[in-house]
Amino acid sequence: MQKDLLKRDLIQLDWNVEDQEDFFNRMVEKLRASGYVEDTFLDAIKAREEIYPTALPTQPEAIAIPHSDAIHVIEPFIASTRLAKPVLWHEMANNDETHPVRFIFMLGFKKEDGHVELLQILLENFQDPSFMERLDQARTENEYFDALITMSGLES
Repeated sequence: MQKDLLKRDLIQLDWNVEDQEDFFNRMVEKLRASGYVEDTFLDAIKAREEIYPTALPTQPEAIAIPHSDAIHVIEPFIASTRLAKPVLWHEMANNDETHPVRFIFMLGFKKEDGHVELLQILLENFQDPSFMERLDQARTENEYFDALITMSGLES
């Protein structure tokens, strides 16, 4: 995965959102206003999440990795958000299970299978307690971004 997919301008720290829908509405508006996604992205990501939920019950914290089909993406990106308080998110492997999620990585790719390699890299890093602690303890977007780019498996 290329480091340049991580977008400093798409880092959101300590967002207060009511639920998953509120998160999607706010983040997609930011993505649309910045030229990363088509107008169709919001409906597409909600529809995909309904059928294929994206919470991963990683330890020490569950994460969510929502994404849509490539046709809705203008410029590839990874948008990372740390919520102020967790929201419930349906599990990827079991739609009947929900997990409290504070860390959300919204993915936008121009290739349909672009997320596969990234999921492996993210899973490896999100199970590293020291990496998650760096994300949790970051006080500014710059500190958070600096922690993100230390992920193992990233290429320049």
